[in-house]
Amino acid sequence: MVTNTENLIKLPNKLRDPYIFEEILEITSEYRYSTIDMSQILFIEPYSMLSVLLMGKNHIIKTGNKVKLINVPIAIHQYLERMDFISKGIFDLDIPLNPKLKLKRSLKSAKLLEIYEIPNKERESIKSINLVISEFRKKASHILKYWISESIVDYFITVISELCQNIFEHSMDSGYISMQTYTVGKQNTFCLAICDSGIGIQESLKNKIDQKENNSADYIKSALFTPISSKREFGFGLCQVNSIVEKLNGSIFIRSHDAFVAALYNTQKDVSKQKVFQKTDLSKFQGTQIAITL
Repeated sequence: MVTNTENLIKLPNKLRDPYIFEEILEITSEYRYSTIDMSQILFIEPYSMLSVLLMGKNHIIKTGNKVKLINVPIAIHQYLERMDFISKGIFDLDIPLNPKLKLKRSLKSAKLLEIYEIPNKERESIKSINLVISEFRKKASHILKYWISESIVDYFITVISELCQNIFEHSMDSGYISMQTYTVGKQNTFCLAICDSGIGIQESLKNKIDQKENNSADYIKSALFTPISSKREFGFGLCQVNSIVEKLNGSIFIRSHDAFVAALYNTQKDVSKQKVFQKTDLSKFQGTQIAITL
């Protein structure tokens, strides 16, 4: 049940994957709230976490005010603190986490990469990207424990580099990156999330490609399946990333403006049965948000 008053939104437990996160965007799109009740949240994965961070950032831009998070369950609060979500200063909290309850940063929690900001200026962004890649190399054997091979680390360094460069080259705004491997039941899942609140894919590519259709999903598909870059002469951006995800039998979810496109390569080895689907006319959410999963 969603409580939605003039000042308070009580979020449903919909932070478990990008698809159901759409329900969060539906109830927060108009910015008519000052407080978010987190009491029902049981789990947060990286894409949803970064998207919530962008929600708070956009709220400040739209209203000039921070949103307050209340009734945050201890386990969720510990996780957000561990992932450097709280330290970004986007939200206010009703009760700060007791320092004694903070999770230790040890090898036991090395299967993750905390939230890093990618600025929208080239020089600062390159420094941040290099830092992210350096930290990823240190933790790769833990993060990719269930998929590790000689080539997979290099693949993901290419993915990180391409997608993070897209932030300062295309979005006209800063963004965030995070990743984690987590276990639900017997299933191990790796998720890399890179999100920004910039101009979006359609605005970035509208003068670059001959697009007969004019909805956001068509532009996302063109970027995903066509070797084109609106900035770098030899950079293929999302198309190259998509090829890597296919080689790894993973999946990629891209949301921009009011649409998303998902390509699932982990369901069938038969290329003819691989799934690509899209949705349009969704709640508008500024920028581009990407999740890659194994």
